[in-house]
Amino acid sequence: MNFEKHFVLELFARTWVRDSHGLYDYESIQTKNLNAFLADNVIIARKKHDIKTIPSVEELQDLEMLLKVKYENYDKYILENPVGVNMQPTEKNITDLSNKLWYVLRSNETNQTNPVQIITNTNDDYYLRKNDIIKLGRVKYALNEIHIEERVEEVNDIVEPHGYNINKININTPPVFDFIFQAKTTEGEEKNGEVLCKICYGDSNDKENPLVHLCQCSGGLRFAHYQCIKKWMETKLNIKENEKKTVKSYNIKSFNCEICKTPYPFRFKIEGRDDTFDLIDITLPTSNYIVLESLNQMKENCNIKSIHVITLTDDPITIGRGHESDVRINDISVSRSHATLKYDSTTGKLLLKDLKSKFGTLVLLKRPIEIQTSKIHLQIGRTYMEAKLMNIEEFE
Repeated sequence: MNFEKHFVLELFARTWVRDSHGLYDYESIQTKNLNAFLADNVIIARKKHDIKTIPSVEELQDLEMLLKVKYENYDKYILENPVGVNMQPTEKNITDLSNKLWYVLRSNETNQTNPVQIITNTNDDYYLRKNDIIKLGRVKYALNEIHIEERVEEVNDIVEPHGYNINKININTPPVFDFIFQAKTTEGEEKNGEVLCKICYGDSNDKENPLVHLCQCSGGLRFAHYQCIKKWMETKLNIKENEKKTVKSYNIKSFNCEICKTPYPFRFKIEGRDDTFDLIDITLPTSNYIVLESLNQMKENCNIKSIHVITLTDDPITIGRGHESDVRINDISVSRSHATLKYDSTTGKLLLKDLKSKFGTLVLLKRPIEIQTSKIHLQIGRTYMEAKLMNIEEFE
């Protein structure tokens, strides 16, 4: 180790011994731990439950790479695990997100059930912005739309007390996913014979009801009318509203092609046209609101799609599995009272806060993060990490 450097990077990692959907159980004491002091470029990798540090990619072999630690100067260490931008939200791309860097929102309180497992998280709560991706247990949501009028103070100006302005990390970063699917049409297909809708077997093809290809079906019946798909999805649609009438949830249990099981996009465009087509008609409030769209979640070959339209008031919005939650998520990895959204009408800020959930509330980091002397808490799959800079004098 090069002790000419002024600072070393202290990294403490815990890996949950169960491999379950990339989850980390914050209440479990069944973890494999690593405490390392780093002063050079290294790679953090995992083999089963064990975390290892290796000098280069060439030595990965049968290890799974978690992140790169880049040393730039005497007090600058950067954690890097690149996230793609403007990708199509396919099942593979969404699953791969679990092994990226996530910022952990967690209560500062020690776990009273298992005192051995001490989580003293100093991460602040997170101010949400458009295109953020959050993870509640194993369920991921994208903040696709945000409408807030007369914002008094920009989120960019927030200064956090511990030295991290975590809210600035995702600023000016392109969206991870392109949620407006580019649909294929029948253009050039007529020469191969008659093109029919695989639902109604009709061959009409007009501007308002085009024949489109939204899935992976092949052959003569790979196209379907926009309105035919939409009407079929409407038969499965379940709309619920909370008691306060501030959240309207649109839920479909099988939002996918019945033949090839490919998840359908909520919104798509056709090349050469500016208008968009929605497979679910949602009602938007006239006042301040946000739209949360669930990322593809396949269960038994059925894609579960949820879109929550949330009207922003001064009353907090509760998120969880419990019946009393405003945004109800029916998944066992989501706690009964998992998180809250709090809108401050005086500043126009939307605060996401964890409620000591079992599997945590996470925000995807879209850019590399520079580590400072204050501790930051991160998660990659089933590995939880704490990282901070330590002065070399303190280390000795």
